[in-house]
Amino acid sequence: MTAQIKPVGMLKSYIGGQNEVSVEAGRTVREAIAALGMPPEIVALVMVNEEQRPKDYILREGDVVKLMAVLGGG
Repeated sequence: MTAQIKPVGMLKSYIGGQNEVSVEAGRTVREAIAALGMPPEIVALVMVNEEQRPKDYILREGDVVKLMAVLGGG
């Protein structure tokens, strides 16, 4: 059982510049992104199947997760 993680922008660097990566379903988004070596605190927005979800959302088979980073500036 897998879900797809699709990081946006600079977050792609954590998965070797790929557009998406498969992760095991049944764990939280936070656990999945940490397993990819991505610090959870730099992820500002989690969209699962086009709906905003918390990082504690438990991934299900077939979920498509888009991750967006914290933006800085001023």
